Amino acid sequence: MDSKITPLDEIKQCIKINQNFVLQGGAGSGKTETLKQLLDFISKNYPDKKIACITHTNLAVDEIKSRVGDQYTISTIHSFLNSLTKDYKINIHKIIFEIFKLSMIERKGIENYDDEKQQKTVEHVNYKKTHKKYAAKLFTVTGESADKVEGKRVYDKDPEKFNRILNNKIDILNKRILEEIKLKDYNNIKYNETSFDDLNQLNYGHDSLIEVASLLFGKYVLLGRILQDKYDFIFIDEYQDTNKKIIDIFLKQLPDKDKTTVGLFGDSMQAIYGDGVGDVEKYVNEGYLVKIIKEDNYRCSEQVIDFINKLRSDNIEQKVALKKTENGPKEVITDRIGSVKLYYSIYENKPSSRSSEDDKEKYAAALNTLIREATKEAKNYKTLMLTNKSISSKAGFETLYKVFAERYSDPKELIDKVLKQLQFEDLFELCNAFDSKNYNSILQNLRKFGFSIKNLEDKKKIKEFFNKIIYSDFGAFDTLLMAFELGLIKKADKHSEYVNRKDVFLKELNENTEYQMIKTAYYGGNKKYIDIKKELKYIEEETFDVFKGELKKENFYIDLFSDKITFSEIRNYYKYINEETEYITMHKTKGTGIDNVIVVLDEYFWPEYSFKKIFDPIETDLQKKLKNQKLVYVACSRAKTNLTCVRLISSDEEREIKNFFMDTNKIELPELLTIR
Repeated sequence: MDSKITPLDEIKQCIKINQNFVLQGGAGSGKTETLKQLLDFISKNYPDKKIACITHTNLAVDEIKSRVGDQYTISTIHSFLNSLTKDYKINIHKIIFEIFKLSMIERKGIENYDDEKQQKTVEHVNYKKTHKKYAAKLFTVTGESADKVEGKRVYDKDPEKFNRILNNKIDILNKRILEEIKLKDYNNIKYNETSFDDLNQLNYGHDSLIEVASLLFGKYVLLGRILQDKYDFIFIDEYQDTNKKIIDIFLKQLPDKDKTTVGLFGDSMQAIYGDGVGDVEKYVNEGYLVKIIKEDNYRCSEQVIDFINKLRSDNIEQKVALKKTENGPKEVITDRIGSVKLYYSIYENKPSSRSSEDDKEKYAAALNTLIREATKEAKNYKTLMLTNKSISSKAGFETLYKVFAERYSDPKELIDKVLKQLQFEDLFELCNAFDSKNYNSILQNLRKFGFSIKNLEDKKKIKEFFNKIIYSDFGAFDTLLMAFELGLIKKADKHSEYVNRKDVFLKELNENTEYQMIKTAYYGGNKKYIDIKKELKYIEEETFDVFKGELKKENFYIDLFSDKITFSEIRNYYKYINEETEYITMHKTKGTGIDNVIVVLDEYFWPEYSFKKIFDPIETDLQKKLKNQKLVYVACSRAKTNLTCVRLISSDEEREIKNFFMDTNKIELPELLTIR
C-alpha cells in the first residue's frame, strides 16, 4: 500500500487548520483536477461551508464548472470583485478620483543614471509621456488641445522649469476632475465591463475595477468582514496571472486571519503576463502561505518532460503521471513516448533590429529554409513563434503588421495596445460571437450599450447590421465608425483621445513650415542628412533625426486610418491570437496541450528577448534569462508528444545549446544564405 502523502493530502491538512496555501505545479500537473477533488472533499466533510473559485477568463470558468458543477461561486476575477463592490456606490464615489487623476512628473537625480547624457535622454522621454497623458485627459475633460510638447533641445536647457510648468497644469486639471466627480450623482457609478474608463458617465473598466476594489478594501474594514461572512474558502486558479493588489486583498487586508482560507493554484514558471503577481515567494517567506509542490505531469511525453525540466528555475522536477480514464484502462509508460529534437544551422553575425532590410531578409530566408527542413517529416503540428512578418503574411494580416513594423521596432505589443484602445478588440469579439451563433452574449452586450431589443424585427435588424460590418468593403477604421453609428458598440473616451491625438499631431505637422520643407526635399531624393544639408544648409543633424521620427509617425497615422487595412485583416489578426490558425504566437501561448509542436527559437529582431541566454551557463543577467526561460517553457510545454525546436545560432553557441538536447540535427545552409 502506497503511504506517500499526496499534494491533495497536504491541502486537506491546511483546510483543517485554516492555513492559507499555494499549490505550485508545472504545466499539465493536474492542478484543476486537484481543485475539483478538493471541492468534493469540502462538500462532503464541510457541507455548510461557502466556496468561491476565481479564475481569469469566461472560458476557464466554463471549464471548471464542467468539472465540478455550478453549486459553488465560480467566476472571473472581475465578476467576483464587481459582485463584492458594486452596491457600495457612496464609498466608491469617495475614492474614484484616484483612477481618473493624473500623476505628476518627478525628475530622478544623476545618481540613477550612468551619465548626464543618459539622464537627459530618459528624463525627456518621461516628460513626453506625462505630457501625452495630460493632453489626452485635457481633451477628454475640457475639449481643449494642449500646447505642443517641448523638444529635447529646448527641454534640456531647463528641465526643472518645464516639469514645474507641466505639474502646475496637471494640478489644475486634477482639481477640475475632482470637482466634476463631486458634482456627479454617485448612483450612476458602475463597472462598465470594458477595457476603458469613462469620466463623463462615471464608470470604469477592467483595470480600474481592480484599483477600486483595492482602495475599498484598504479603506473600509467592514467590506473585508462582509466578504469573510460570505465565503469560508477562496480559491484562485492561475494565481501567477493575478494582479498583486488582488493577492494583497485576500492575504493581507481581510480582518480575521483565521476565518477564510485562501488557496492559490498555479505555476510561477508560467508567469508571462506583465501585470500578474508572477510568484508568491514573498508571501510564503512572510508566513502568509504554505507552499505545496505538485510534480506530476499528465500531459507530456517522457521526453518532453525531461526537456522542460531543464527550463525550470525552481526545484520542481516533473515526472510522468499516468492517467486513468473514467471507463478505460490506465495508461502505461509506453503510451507516453515521444521525441524532442533540435534543428539548427550556423549563422554568424545575426542582424539586429537596426540592421539593413537586405540583411534581415537574408536572415529570414535562412530561417525559413531551416524551418522547412524541420517540418519535412512532421505531421499534424502547430508552429509556435514570436509574431513576425512571415506569420502575418501566412495568417492574413500582412498589411496591418507592415504598418506597425514601419514605425515600431516592437510591433506585436503596439498592435495589441492600439487596436484595443481604438476598440477593434471589442468589435471583433462581437463579430466572433455572431459567427459562433452565441446570440445570448451578443444581446447581453448590445443591451449594455443601450440597444433596444423588443421583437423579432429588432433581431433581424441586428443580423443585418452585423452582415454590414463583417462583409464591409470599407477600411477597418471606417468599418469601426459604422459600428459606432449602428449602435453595436459605444465609443469610449480612450478611442476619442487617440483620434484627437492623431488629429492634433497631423495638424501641427501640416502647419510646420520647416517640417514641410524637409519633407519636400526628402521625397525629392535627399534621403540622407548629407544630401538634405546641401539643399537646406541651416538644418542641423538633430533636426533631421527628429524629422525622420515624425515622418514615420505621420505615415503610420495616415495608413492606420486609411483603407489600406481592412477589417478582415483585423479579424485575421485576432483569430491568430486566439490560436485559430496553423501558427500560434509564442508570446502568451498558455493553453491546452497540442500533440506535435514546432517551436521556432528566434527573436525576430525583438530586442526584449534573447533566447541565447537560456542555454548560457554563465549568463549574469538572471532576470532577463528567467524571462526568456518562462516564455520558452510555456511554449515547449504545450507539446504532448513530439517537440521540435528550430534555431539559427552562431558557432560559439553550438556546444551550449546541444547540451540541452539529446537529438540534434545540424542543417547546412546554402552558401547564398549564410554570412561568415
